[in-house]
Amino acid sequence: MVTIDIYMKTCLSKLKSVRGFTLIELLVVIGILGILAAALVATIDPFEQLKKADDSKIKNMVVEFQNANIRYYTTHTSFPWNDSNSAVAGCTGIGGADISGQPLSVAGLLACIGDEGVANTLIGEGELKPSFTSNENDLDRVFVEWSAAVGDENELTVCYAPTSKSQRASEETKYDVHGFEDGSGLSCPNQDGTCYWCTK
Repeated sequence: MVTIDIYMKTCLSKLKSVRGFTLIELLVVIGILGILAAALVATIDPFEQLKKADDSKIKNMVVEFQNANIRYYTTHTSFPWNDSNSAVAGCTGIGGADISGQPLSVAGLLACIGDEGVANTLIGEGELKPSFTSNENDLDRVFVEWSAAVGDENELTVCYAPTSKSQRASEETKYDVHGFEDGSGLSCPNQDGTCYWCTK
């Protein structure tokens, strides 16, 4: 019993002699951690990451719309807006003229995208999912160009204007809203919203 008591007193005296961190030392460590965290946030640039994610979503919409129209053309030998077998007047009403840099949100193109159960539309024929039109803000950012004079699938161009620095600086972002190159051969790192990424 005496041995245990001596051992306990020894342990307690050792614990009393151990010093903790001072307040100044803790504040210095917290300050260093704050500086490192700020540098990390500046390096990652969360707003740029959000813009990249948004660009990726719109780019997928562009490609999805282009592919849906190519598939429609393959089975109908025409696009929805110039399909003589279509009874969707809102869609076919735009077919006699060029579609010149129109956003997907315009009434005629929305009618061509259609809805479930509406024949001769992209959704009605199963080429696009019904949720494709769920966000009209996204549809405003996708532009369609089509020449009625040529009228085949090679003349359909679908574009969008990237917002992230990396996509605007890409070599592929070199078109105007109609899908024509600006001639300079430059991409758009410093021009917000004036250059477009297109698929043809």
